[in-house]
Amino acid sequence: MTTAADLNKMVMELRAKTGAGMMDCKKALTESNGDFEGALTILRKKGLSDAAKKSGRITKEGVVAYSVQGNVAALVEVNSETDFVARNEAFVKLGQDLADGYAKGTLKTVEDAKPLVEPVFMKLSENMSLRRFERLELKGPGLVAGYAHKPDPTVGAKQGAIIEISTPNAEAAKSPKMQELAKELLLQIVAAKPKYLRKEDVPQAEIEKEKEIHTEILRKEGKPEASIPKIIEGKINKLFYQQLCLLEMASVRDPKQTVAGILKDAGAGVSVTRFARYQLGE
Repeated sequence: MTTAADLNKMVMELRAKTGAGMMDCKKALTESNGDFEGALTILRKKGLSDAAKKSGRITKEGVVAYSVQGNVAALVEVNSETDFVARNEAFVKLGQDLADGYAKGTLKTVEDAKPLVEPVFMKLSENMSLRRFERLELKGPGLVAGYAHKPDPTVGAKQGAIIEISTPNAEAAKSPKMQELAKELLLQIVAAKPKYLRKEDVPQAEIEKEKEIHTEILRKEGKPEASIPKIIEGKINKLFYQQLCLLEMASVRDPKQTVAGILKDAGAGVSVTRFARYQLGE
């Protein structure tokens, strides 16, 4: 049974995640019978929040680092309690050491990070941990690359990405043109925040939930029932696929082209196989 204290705590958390008013958050929780995720959906339907983007946010500090070692790229997020420690040179180095270890294969699990984390913890006297890591190992001809966005070069990055690109042969992968393409796509990934590579990767349940939300909004706007399916189709393509799927996005270099179009222009056999993007706290 949800107590008054539990409800008040959830109201505060819901408000922090969505920016909606206290009463709106309380009503949404009441309507969802205390279900937090259900309350987020209710607020979205009412147009009171950008809950889809904020629902996964946490408040921890830390750094994001990447490493490319031969045919392997690794990306890590390391958390600390305070921004003061996150800016410390020893902590920033820890992030890079961990990324190097996963790229080289000397580290394989989250538990493997502890021997590297412990000495820094003892030195800085603050709780810290490896939150997550991703490792891309090239399979077949192509290249792996990485990028970390650092507005201030003296401190660690807060967001970064790694990518695997397939090419028709090993020589094509070494060309300056392909290196530049990898850099362009990494900048796109970090800036535009794609969640999936292609439309087919989006879970059907997520699509249906999005359709349900927009249908509710359109009905509240008084749109004719017969016109809603066509409007929904347009919204899913423009406001969902084009925002969440890398290949469907407009290129940051040429907004008149999609990323898929940029890859097509790069030549036959060139494609993005996989990518990973981290932003601190997401």
